[in-house]
Amino acid sequence: MIGTRQPKPIETRLLETAIDYFGRHGPEGASTREIAAAAKTMMSSITYHYGGKKGLYLAAARHIGEQLNERMGAVLAASDAAIEAGASRDEAVAAVLAIVDRLAEIMTHPESEPWGRFIVREQMDPTEAFDPIFATMGKAAQRIAVLIETISEGRCAPSEARLRVLAILGQALAYRTARAALLRIMAWDELDADGVAAIRRIIRTQTLAILNSSF
Repeated sequence: MIGTRQPKPIETRLLETAIDYFGRHGPEGASTREIAAAAKTMMSSITYHYGGKKGLYLAAARHIGEQLNERMGAVLAASDAAIEAGASRDEAVAAVLAIVDRLAEIMTHPESEPWGRFIVREQMDPTEAFDPIFATMGKAAQRIAVLIETISEGRCAPSEARLRVLAILGQALAYRTARAALLRIMAWDELDADGVAAIRRIIRTQTLAILNSSF
């Protein structure tokens, strides 16, 4: 369960540094001594706050989950309100697009780069740290699946709806996890505002195609 306690400054430095190091080197390869030095604190800070490397790794995962929850919270609450109010088909489509657009905004923002590395490792070789990361994404997936039921007017089987959810959310995640391929294919040196706008437009178009395809 994602907590609501705001980390103290030293904890914030440790967690952000840990996310970067664990994402680059994995939990086995990352050195707590190097993490502490990069965070400009003592090794004893890790022991005091987290008990050791495993505790720090799990806390780093919770921190990612908290950041995602903070950034996705409003749009997920809006989708809940739409569902509870008995959203029309058009309203359900709008709610899905709002969720996907917010996720695309997060995944194309530079701050999510270290999150992406960490998340990919957990996707490929999940540990208990995957649970807090998945918590917010799971909420988004569940909301979209319910909204697809409304959009399809009950014609979409639950398993089909869940697969479509993954296709929808996977678009935004791909632009973070496949960043090197994106830049190479597009012959870009970096992802600028125009590039982000184009990505969000394409994701929106593709999401509409998925939602409007036959069930």
